[in-house]
Amino acid sequence: MDPHRLIEIPFVLDFSNLQFDTTIIFIVSIFLAITVNAEAQAFMATVLGDAHTNTKDRFHFNPLFHMELSGLLCFAIAGFGWPKQPKIETDNFKRPGLSLILVKFAGPAANLMLASITGSILWIMGNWGLEDQVFSIVLAVNLMVFVASFLPIPPLAGATLVSVFFPGRLKRSPHVTRFAKSLPYLFVAALLVIRENDWNLLNAYLYPVVTAMFDFISG
Repeated sequence: MDPHRLIEIPFVLDFSNLQFDTTIIFIVSIFLAITVNAEAQAFMATVLGDAHTNTKDRFHFNPLFHMELSGLLCFAIAGFGWPKQPKIETDNFKRPGLSLILVKFAGPAANLMLASITGSILWIMGNWGLEDQVFSIVLAVNLMVFVASFLPIPPLAGATLVSVFFPGRLKRSPHVTRFAKSLPYLFVAALLVIRENDWNLLNAYLYPVVTAMFDFISG
């Protein structure tokens, strides 16, 4: 770990040496990350025309309603994850393909915004010679969610870029639908295998981007 940082970047739970304080901060950071991500998607969908009469179904700002088991497992294993996806009716959009992409990427954009706010606070504190684990972990988690969202794995936003260009016949295939539902769990299982075998895939391609962004935003 960099001696100039309070935490390891990216921040991933070490199950062999769990610390109560950092684990609680990590859980709170997850709640913040999934809440802003899901609410931003719901807000963008509403702005683009997919408005619901009962807004409480979307805008409740309760992280417990945004929790998705596969996403939480991914947070525990790899430091990033996803919320339960808000219900979106693409038929309500004038331009379904483009609108769906904007909706899905509104989530990670909100995570980046929260990370920027948190990083600004850390920068201000650093100018006063202060350091803080809470804001550092919140920043790290939201950056991880933002960067990982570009992976083409459902339900991450990057998968939307692929699905939008699928032929309509393939979209309607029940086999594709079943596979898409199981893919998040297969992805989590693959991440677990990668972690248990100390393979360098995430360290080589994903984590360096998060570390560079963390250093840039926090100053």
